[in-house]
Amino acid sequence: MENKPKQTQGKFYRFNHVKRKKVAEFAGALSVLVMIGVFGLISLFLLVIPRSTESQIEKRKLATFPQFSFGSYFSGEFTRKMAEYYNDTVPFRDSFKTAGYNFKSVFGLHTGDEVKIIGAKEVNKNKPQPVETSKPVQESKPSETSKENSAQESAVSEVSQEESKAETSQMGEADYTVENGIIVVNHNGHYRALELFGGGTGNTYVEALNNFHKDLGDGVQIYSMIAPLASEYYLPSNYSGFSVSQKECLDSMASRLDSSIISVDIDSVLAQHTAEDIYFRTDHHWTGLGAYYAAQEFAKKANLDFKDLSTYQENHIDGFVGTMYAFTQDPNINNDPERFTYYVPSNVDECVTEHYDTSFSDMSEWDFFCGVGDPEHNAYLTFMGGDQQIVRVKTNVKNGRKLAIVKDSYGNAVPGYLFGSFEEIYVIDMRYFEPNLVSFVKEQGITDLVFGMVIYSAVGQNAELLDGLRTQ
Repeated sequence: MENKPKQTQGKFYRFNHVKRKKVAEFAGALSVLVMIGVFGLISLFLLVIPRSTESQIEKRKLATFPQFSFGSYFSGEFTRKMAEYYNDTVPFRDSFKTAGYNFKSVFGLHTGDEVKIIGAKEVNKNKPQPVETSKPVQESKPSETSKENSAQESAVSEVSQEESKAETSQMGEADYTVENGIIVVNHNGHYRALELFGGGTGNTYVEALNNFHKDLGDGVQIYSMIAPLASEYYLPSNYSGFSVSQKECLDSMASRLDSSIISVDIDSVLAQHTAEDIYFRTDHHWTGLGAYYAAQEFAKKANLDFKDLSTYQENHIDGFVGTMYAFTQDPNINNDPERFTYYVPSNVDECVTEHYDTSFSDMSEWDFFCGVGDPEHNAYLTFMGGDQQIVRVKTNVKNGRKLAIVKDSYGNAVPGYLFGSFEEIYVIDMRYFEPNLVSFVKEQGITDLVFGMVIYSAVGQNAELLDGLRTQ
């Protein structure tokens, strides 16, 4: 076959070049139109579909639409808050976050801060540790779920503390990952998230309780009831070097309290029940059963009548996933829900529960045990519905004793076990109480004042609020 003339070949080359150029231009224009259409649909979706107002995963209210003013507009505050509102309230926010977490898990991706704060290095256990201020898990506030953050022998323990702790305190080696400073353990076919403890002196807490004793005198019995974190008992042995002994910290604080203040040694009591469900796997709180054992020990120290657990009505909420999913963003936690169990006392129908605002003025009556929102995520709100209130329970007991519990959200699970022990029970959250606590105790005729909280609150920023309650 004869070769085509070079002139003819040039024509074919120019034709193909022009053709490819037009195809490329058409493809580019089509891509632009498709992207405009996609962004248009997304914009329409964001404008038309109702925006999220609350995150069940993060346990918080989302940003609200900012109020316009010329001052805020020209200062840039209005536009900043507007951007925050649109970013924070994306429709189906929780569903998108869950999908994102699962995507990262499937492809082995991790957040950039997976080993920050405690856990980045081993702690020195030979000296008191500083308070860990960058802890991601905060004791439940509006989750908050706030930065939750005894020398006397336990009346329950029949073995030495050393023997008990050696038998029950920590698991053997286990597979784990660390996300946002929280260890996620795979043990016995289930996942458990654990906060590590960085230590602290607890000086502010001790000083505040001693000052309350000076102001109130011997007419009011004061108790210190501090709950350890679950990591005290369930931390794998191959990670034990990354958390301070909570028992040593608690004993140190108890030894510095005034001798007339009674320390309730919860740590030694719970150490005997670690084979039971005393802490949640997916939430940073203890369970209703753990709170029961704490209340039982308190009743012994206070010389109170106390009802056996068999007299309570046992209730269940299945499919519970608590705060640890939000804090770790670990799909294993979300995909391994647990049962939330709470116990209602037999005399609950003979008791009146009053819910007051934080100034102890406006009051409404509703149940102590109540359902709030999605029970699979908000089950812990079963106790009083949350923290931002003052609760008074008037029981059918007639023994002349009135209790006030100053607490963080750990304390929410305790009062229900004392409906058969006191005439009246006042539940006070240290973060939201406006009256002067010394005057309040005297005016209400309180006989027993309990400071009941998790160890993070006792050694962290929440402890700084206690002396303010005394002087405000």
